[in-house]
Amino acid sequence: VRCRLYSASWSRPRQVTMLTRCSDCTRNAKRFPIPESLLNDATVQPYVHNCLVTLHEGRRIYQFCIFFKRHCHLRINTLL
Repeated sequence: VRCRLYSASWSRPRQVTMLTRCSDCTRNAKRFPIPESLLNDATVQPYVHNCLVTLHEGRRIYQFCIFFKRHCHLRINTLL
């Protein structure tokens, strides 16, 4: 899955590829993203939050799945 990563370690967002996991080996298997492969500081906060965002722009509707970490000991992300 191609995604945009707003990392606290970088000065600009970057296009990256997120790993996915399949539910089984069939052709119709569901794919699940693995955001832990992209987000740092697993020792500070090992789990990842997610939320769905729907954006209405005129007649167009965009849906995004946002993955993030939120912990008082994580570095401040100046990109957000």
